[in-house]
Amino acid sequence: MNLDTIPRISLTHLPTPLEEAPRLAKKLGLRKLLIKRDDLTSLGGGGNKARKLEYLLADALAKNADVVMTDGGPQSNHARMTAAAARKVGIDRCILFLGGPRFDRFYGNLLLDVVFGAEIRFMEDATVKDMENAMTAEAATLSAQGASPYIIPIGGSTPLGALGYVRGMRELAEQLDEDDKAPLVILGVGSAGTLAGCALGLRLFLPQAEMIGVSVAGRAKPMRETAAQNANGAANMIGVNEHFNTDDIVVTDDYYGERYGVPSEEGNKAILLAGRTEGLILDPIYTGKAMAGLIGLAQSGVIDPNRTVIFIHTGGSPGLMAFEDQFRTLAKFERVDMDKS
Repeated sequence: MNLDTIPRISLTHLPTPLEEAPRLAKKLGLRKLLIKRDDLTSLGGGGNKARKLEYLLADALAKNADVVMTDGGPQSNHARMTAAAARKVGIDRCILFLGGPRFDRFYGNLLLDVVFGAEIRFMEDATVKDMENAMTAEAATLSAQGASPYIIPIGGSTPLGALGYVRGMRELAEQLDEDDKAPLVILGVGSAGTLAGCALGLRLFLPQAEMIGVSVAGRAKPMRETAAQNANGAANMIGVNEHFNTDDIVVTDDYYGERYGVPSEEGNKAILLAGRTEGLILDPIYTGKAMAGLIGLAQSGVIDPNRTVIFIHTGGSPGLMAFEDQFRTLAKFERVDMDKS
C-alpha cells in the first residue's frame, strides 16, 4: 500500500477527537455512541473537506495552479473550505460557482466565502452539470489568458480526494479500543466522496465495521454508484487489491426531506436533541439530516443497541447561522426593564 507516498499538504491538525456521547446514546437506547469530531478540523471554520483538500491542493500546487475553482450550493461547506485552503497555500484567486435558491443576504458559509476573498458566480437553481459546465468554460477562458486554473469537482469527490478519508479511517482505527473494533459507522452523504474514502478505509483498517450513509441530497442509487467508482479509483491509486460494487455501499435516502439545501423537520429536531444533550452543534443541511438518520435507524431497530455506533461529524456549523428563521420561535427570551430591576 502506498497511501503515505501520495503527495499531500497539511491543512489542519490531526487526529481529530473521538468523543463519547453518553447522554445522546441514552436518549436513543444505545449502549455506546462515539462522535468523530471532524467538525473540529482547523481550516476555515472546520469540517470534513479539509482531509480531501490536503490531497487536492497538493495536486493543484504540483500543477502550478494560480486559480482554484469549485462548485456547490450557497451554503456549501466545501466551497467555503476550498476558498480558505487556497489562501492558506498561497493561491490568491478562488472562484466559486454556487447554484441554488436566490438569496438576499451574505450569511453563514457565504459570509466566510467573502471573508476569504472568493469570487462568487451565482447561478440560480443551476444543476451540478450546469455549474461544472460553467467551470469548464471559465477554465478555458482563463487558460487562453495565460492563467493556470485547477478545477475541483463538487464536494472534492474524486478518487484523489477520497484518500483523505482512507487516512481518516486509519486514524479512527488507531483511536478505538479493542472492544470497539466492529462498530457501525454513520455519516451524511452529499457528493459521496467522503463515503467512498470511508468505505475503502474501513475495509482496510476496520474490516469488521459496517457503514450506513444517510443521504442529505437525493436518491441513494446514484450516490452508491459514485461512491463505488471513487473507492475503486482510490484503491488503484494506493495499490490495494480491493473492489467495490454498488451493492457494497449502503445508503438510506429516507431522511433528506424536500430536497438538498432545504431544512427538514426531522433534521431540525435532531439539531435540538444533539445540542441539548451533548452541546453538539449540527446544521440543517448536512449533519442535522445525518443525525436524523441515526435517530431514525436507532428508533426503528435497524441499529443493534449493543453495538458501538460512530457518527462521523462532518462539520457545517457556519451554515447553521444562515437558518435563524428555523429556530427563532424556540428562544426563551424576555426584555428586562433596567429602571425597574
